[in-house]
Amino acid sequence: MGILKKPGGALGAGPKWVGRWCATCLVVLAGCGGGTATTGVEPPPLPGDGDGSTVPAPTDLPLFIAASAPSKLSAWRHLLSDGQALRLSPNVVPYSLNTPLFSDYAHKFRTLWLPAGQQIHYTASGPLLFPVGAVVTKTFFYPRATAQDPGLLGAAKTEPMDAGEVVDLVANRLIETRLMVREPSGRWGAVTYVWDADQQDATLVRSGQNIGIELVDAGGARTPFTYAVPTEAQCVTCHATNVSTGTFEAIGPQAHNMNRSYAYAAGSFNQLEHLATLQLLAGYTTPPAPMVVWNDTAAPLSQRARAYLDVNCASCHNSAGRSGHTGLWLGLGVSDPRHLGVCKPPVGGQQNGRFSFDVNPGNADASFLYYRLGNYRINSEPPRVAMPELGRHVFHTEGNALVRDWINAMAPGCP
Repeated sequence: MGILKKPGGALGAGPKWVGRWCATCLVVLAGCGGGTATTGVEPPPLPGDGDGSTVPAPTDLPLFIAASAPSKLSAWRHLLSDGQALRLSPNVVPYSLNTPLFSDYAHKFRTLWLPAGQQIHYTASGPLLFPVGAVVTKTFFYPRATAQDPGLLGAAKTEPMDAGEVVDLVANRLIETRLMVREPSGRWGAVTYVWDADQQDATLVRSGQNIGIELVDAGGARTPFTYAVPTEAQCVTCHATNVSTGTFEAIGPQAHNMNRSYAYAAGSFNQLEHLATLQLLAGYTTPPAPMVVWNDTAAPLSQRARAYLDVNCASCHNSAGRSGHTGLWLGLGVSDPRHLGVCKPPVGGQQNGRFSFDVNPGNADASFLYYRLGNYRINSEPPRVAMPELGRHVFHTEGNALVRDWINAMAPGCP
């Protein structure tokens, strides 16, 4: 039997499936950097690696690694669909975020699952620390609408809302499910499944896929666009938290962004307290201040804009991220105005010569940050103007208005 260091606890014998995964190696879950484990030796491969076979977990949900993921999402048995409704297996827990990533107005159904006896290690800042074997999913869907173009899927353009514990497939259409699993090495693996036309299962897609969608707003205005299902490499790119070490992890589940209530089948409860009650969250005492909801107009403008930029931009724009070299760091913990782009000359990005500063206080139209946020389409000219580079292909009217108002509200002038 292998040995597992449980978060917040002493060394002890792990459950049998951990022994089968870890053999004689010692797995120590990563600290705040996440995504990387320290092992005494390289762990042996899972039985059946390469042919899709699994190591059964005590709760009878199978465990896979990304490299040998099954061709159908149903094999994981986390999300169950009969074509009329998408439901959860027992012990799969839904969750939501105060301020979510914008993804072409898609709604998202997020879940997490842990092998029996395992716990998430609570951290007040940064991503929560998941144990080996944890699985996190995110399913993208749209409320149904009728498209004028018969070659496109019709989708109602609405601000996303929580899905509860069941997604009604009569009213909604599933597009894709992205899944991350913490593998025996301690690193995360990521795979993506595209939902079949009958909505009863989803098929593994490793090299990405384009899906034509027609957004229809409440006034009947229509926006056709190409929804891009990411490649595996793109999944890793967006979830990379340290480019020098190659670390990537599930970055959405963070305590301050999960500190909110959720409408479970049994009632509405605070998500962090609910996980603690289920004994799935170790080390939790008192919650951090919740992240501001970006479109809650009762909250201060600057806090809402900073939350939006943190979630949509800071995964790359941080000191260790892919855009760390630019000096434009947009996380909530950043306090230096220059790192927030205020009066800072742009670094990188085509057409930056047109702008003196990333953020020109009092003047959003003269700010390179706002210019790049305002270009979302695949055919933006030049093609690499759009920011973020991946994950969005339509203009986020409400989000961009928020950032514009934030910049315009600043006292004008630079030293």
